[in-house]
Amino acid sequence: MLAGASSIAEIVGWGLGFLLGVTIHEFAHAWTAYRLGDTLAYYQGRVTLDPRSHIDPIGLILAVIVGFGWGRPVPVNPNAFYPNEQRGLMIVSLAGPLTNLALASVIGALYRIISGGVADSFIENVLFAGFAINVILFVFNLIPLSPLDGWKIMLGLLPREQSAQIARYERESFLVLILVVIVGTHWILLGPLVRFLFDALIL
Repeated sequence: MLAGASSIAEIVGWGLGFLLGVTIHEFAHAWTAYRLGDTLAYYQGRVTLDPRSHIDPIGLILAVIVGFGWGRPVPVNPNAFYPNEQRGLMIVSLAGPLTNLALASVIGALYRIISGGVADSFIENVLFAGFAINVILFVFNLIPLSPLDGWKIMLGLLPREQSAQIARYERESFLVLILVVIVGTHWILLGPLVRFLFDALIL
């Protein structure tokens, strides 16, 4: 396949993979919160698979252009999980990345069936790019820095007092995340896990 066609396929796959991945990621947050008793996202129309409810246009464009984007965060009311606010917030946060892993597994299986492991057609390159973005969404969101899901998952795993102490540094944590992304340190830290998932799910 021509290099230009391959590039177009990658852009299409990256964009569609991000669109689908963010949609089910945020839907999973909203649905899980609703099932645990938090109706905030439900009444804001977020318990839906309609991408228009979850996609941030700027985040989508940047994801396709520079490989880093975001969706519309789902609002969560931790008080609705009383008396297990910490546990409920952790479960809601974990639901998002897990759906990206599940989606990556499905796309990876389709890719293996169609390609036999070698991407040499438009659809195969689209599938591979869609698989890659969802692996990245899964891994990146597990970084224990605010406002990523990994931050709330970490707080949920810690003892209550220690969690409350660390939660006070949420703003500083966000600044660290920005610095990590700008410098590119996250790829050094997450690269081994990304490669493992590529080997396990698609190669």
